[in-house]
Parts: sequence; structure tokens; C-alpha cells
Amino acid sequence: MYLDTDIVLSQIKERDWLKEIVKRKLSKIDVELKTSAITIVECQIVLFREEGRNEAVKVMERIKPLGLKILPLTEDVLIKSTELLAKYPKLNIFDSIHLAHTILEGERILSTDRLFDEVEGVVRVDPLRD
Repeated sequence: MYLDTDIVLSQIKERDWLKEIVKRKLSKIDVELKTSAITIVECQIVLFREEGRNEAVKVMERIKPLGLKILPLTEDVLIKSTELLAKYPKLNIFDSIHLAHTILEGERILSTDRLFDEVEGVVRVDPLRD
């Protein structure tokens, strides 16, 4: 299962409204957990902006215990991402990359982002639902 940035952030931030909800959801998932190298960058941007450089540099060490497979940003991902951006004008660049990984890996995506439900070929798992 592919983890969107909101899910990863919920687990690496000291306080996050999704933290316990996602922790319970992840404990019920018995498949390999994946995310993108771009998720790391996005987490660093958010933490840098919200909490400062000292927190941003801790992203990798905080993600490691989650046991995520970190997928590389490849040409195929960028091509698929660009196709998604062209087809779905509401998507931002980060989201299009996450969805490209999800589609190319044949995975479901754990995310609170309801916009993903509109994208053909994507199955979103909502952590707020059982």
C-alpha cells in the first residue's frame, strides 16, 4: 500500500490530529508499505515551514522506523505524473507524483485526500473509515 504525505506526516510529527487514527489503521494493514522519495521532500518542506530546519533534517530518521519502501522518482513516474496533471486540473504536482507511483505500482493509496477518488485507476483507502 502506498502512503500519501498526510499519512507519513501524521506518524513523524510529534503532534498530529491523525496520529492515533493512522497508527490503528496501519496496525491492521498486512502488506508492504511504500511511499515516494518525493514524500520525503514534501515532509521536509512542511516541517521546515511549520517547525524549522531542525525538525526538517530529522525526517529520514523518523521515517525509518515505519519500515517504508521508498520508491525512486523515475522517468516513468514523471511521464505518468504529467499525464495525470493534464487530465485532472485539480491535482497539484506532488499529488500527481503520488498517484503516478500508486498506479504504476498497482497499489492502493492510504490518504485523506478525497480528490484522489476522482482519478481513474486509483483506489483510495480512507484512514477515517473502517
